[in-house]
This record gives sequence, structure tokens and C-alpha cells, in this order.
Amino acid sequence: MFGISEFFKKVQNSFTKEVVLRTTIKEMIKKHVGIDVPIENIAPKNGIVTLKNISQSARTAIFIKKEKILEELKGERVVDLR
Repeated sequence: MFGISEFFKKVQNSFTKEVVLRTTIKEMIKKHVGIDVPIENIAPKNGIVTLKNISQSARTAIFIKKEKILEELKGERVVDLR
């Protein structure tokens, strides 16, 4: 029984880390571009963040400010926005 509780703690910790990362990315986009991207539309994987289900005009505005956003997210190990 002790092993199961430890397993669920690890799952919860990894989920919490991902939510914090997504929230940080959302805040940086809001700060630099002024667009509110829902957390469920942000998918980080191996340092590459994919933005899903956003309009083309919002996507263009984000990519214009891409370098500034990535500069602030270096501590989070984010290397690219797509």
C-alpha cells in the first residue's frame, strides 16, 4: 500500500509542475502580446511549446514577440514556440 501512495504523489507532482509551466507561459504571452491564451491550448513537450486552437492573427502577434517571450522563459527550459 505504501508503494501506491508514493506513485500517486509522483503523478500529482508531475501534473502540478506542468500546470505551473503552462501558467507561466500564459502569463508571458499576456505580458508581451496582450493576448489571453487558455491553458488547455498550451502544450509543452521537450522544451518546445505548441500553441493550439488560436487564431492566425493571435499566432502572428505572438511570433512577432517570440524572442522576448523565449528570453524570459529560459529558466523554464523552453527553447521554441510553435
